[in-house]
Amino acid sequence: MKPDPQPNSHDTQLDALFAAARGHTPDTSRAEFAFETRVLARVREEQRSSLLAWAWRLTPFFAALAILAGCWCYLQTGFSTDPEALIGALGDGGRSAITWLTEGNS
Repeated sequence: MKPDPQPNSHDTQLDALFAAARGHTPDTSRAEFAFETRVLARVREEQRSSLLAWAWRLTPFFAALAILAGCWCYLQTGFSTDPEALIGALGDGGRSAITWLTEGNS
């Protein structure tokens, strides 16, 4: 490929376009109007909390609570490997929860 002996006219046109773009200042007054108000309104909207957001934030706490409750129940069985002991501890001696509620816990 031979180099072009004449100066490239595209470079001069491109330079002229870049100079025109640098010289042009866009009108941003519409975007600037009440900018602080819009930002503060969005911040307030994001600060509002929903039940789902609170539940998501408290998920680790509830998971730790469930693990601790499971460990406590396991420790209350006396480390017995007998399945009947576990059923007896959970079922209050073989009675169902419905009979326990209807008859009372005597």
